[in-house]
Amino acid sequence: MEDLNKGSYQLRKKNMAISISALFINAIAYLLYVLIFPVNSSKGLSDMVFLMSWIGIFIAIYIFRSWYKLTGTIFSLYTIFIFFYFLFNYGQCIMWALGVHIPSEIGMEPVYPGYNTPSKGNIISGQIVTCMCILMFHLGSLFCYKPRRVRDKALEAEGHKVRNTLTLKAIFNTSVIIGIFSIPIKLYDAVSSFKIATQYGYNALYYSEFADKGIGISTIGNMLFFSSLIGLLIGSEYNKKIRLFVYFTFGFYLLLNLLAGDRGSWVYKIVLLVWLSHVCYKPLNFRAMLKYTVLSFIGFYIIGAIVSLRKLGLSNITMDDFLKSFSFENSPIVLTIFEMGGSMRVLLMLLMYGWDVWPYTNTYLLGILGMVTNKIIYILDLPFSLVSSWFSQKYLNISWGAGFSIVAEAVLNVGPFFAPMVMMVIGYLMTSMMYLNGKADYRKNPLHFIFAVSTLHTFLPVTRGFFHLLLKDWFYGVLLYIVLVLLVRFFLVNFTKKYKLAYNSSILTKDKQL
Repeated sequence: MEDLNKGSYQLRKKNMAISISALFINAIAYLLYVLIFPVNSSKGLSDMVFLMSWIGIFIAIYIFRSWYKLTGTIFSLYTIFIFFYFLFNYGQCIMWALGVHIPSEIGMEPVYPGYNTPSKGNIISGQIVTCMCILMFHLGSLFCYKPRRVRDKALEAEGHKVRNTLTLKAIFNTSVIIGIFSIPIKLYDAVSSFKIATQYGYNALYYSEFADKGIGISTIGNMLFFSSLIGLLIGSEYNKKIRLFVYFTFGFYLLLNLLAGDRGSWVYKIVLLVWLSHVCYKPLNFRAMLKYTVLSFIGFYIIGAIVSLRKLGLSNITMDDFLKSFSFENSPIVLTIFEMGGSMRVLLMLLMYGWDVWPYTNTYLLGILGMVTNKIIYILDLPFSLVSSWFSQKYLNISWGAGFSIVAEAVLNVGPFFAPMVMMVIGYLMTSMMYLNGKADYRKNPLHFIFAVSTLHTFLPVTRGFFHLLLKDWFYGVLLYIVLVLLVRFFLVNFTKKYKLAYNSSILTKDKQL
């Protein structure tokens, strides 16, 4: 017991040191941020852009390292989020730090059609805001960390295992029921999207009469699709037949999306499925990682070719177009990172032309009010528009989607000086919901496991988007799923004699041991 207390003390001491150092780093960084921002000069700043690009990389290394020292794991739900944050909000800067440039990068052409080209000072200002926001996001995330407690023996008793078995059974049954409904809907929509993209081009999926509108039964089915897949995996404890069914279903869905020209919506899913397999089924070793890296590299070339052709529509593609899409100039890794990093354009636009231009109520408040349905917003008679639609159609006056970003939304709501504070709160809330201990066993708390993974799956796109629609996805795709699992478990416990006896026995066993 003395050794246990000593080890616990050392752990708390280490965690305290990490937290205090993070507070110190953020305090110094924010002070410099207030003093330096904005950078108004536009001359002789090329070296400063390069330096800030490397500073961003060092910040990423610091975040990954401090999280590893705190939690003991490097491949986690949190680090997956941070990885995508940097790709979408700092991707081009990472390429600049490595000396890689392309003609269409930020600073080489107008930020958007009809607007000025960002100056070096504008770019540095965007880099500073992005770096400060991710530092504060990380600080908020550190606050949510809870050290792994030594379990009471009562929690490892047979009764506790029985309750977890019941929960796994409820998860599997719920996922089967939802899957019967959601999987055909998702695959049907994927087939429909493929047909539309083939005939009219990829953009028609989002900027035409074919675009998805409103919340309906089919939309809810789409939102529940991924939760049902991971529920089948976890609920079956990675049963071989179920695992093959889930991977085949996802593979078919992925193929249809690739053929339609989509290179985004499936990426988060495949990363999370790999992480789930690593944590729940078969840990990845160096050899496996090398194999997947090579396959991913080959896949990137194929995807890059498809993406470069997607605007044409499959019926308009020539052989020259196809061969050109595989050329060195179209290196898929470089172009993908530059395209992802283009999300910084939204932030630069706000910094260049004024961030206080949003004519409606705070977007976070609108997102919370419209989580279930936008009708609540209309009942309250609040002026409303989706921020991405407003930004593209009303502010920029363009016909295609300019996207958005997590940093730009914070700046739009509270300005560049308070945006880092907002990001700290968001970091705490999001990481609290998706945090899992590095040694967490899904069999011991399966419902929390699914909640964390599904929550990250829902909110990963916010790195290049905004919260309003994602809060809807979270309500219907995560909260609704959890409620349905609890209802099925309640039914199993109260209306099935076999499980009722087992559950009651587990409670008695726990009470006796306590």
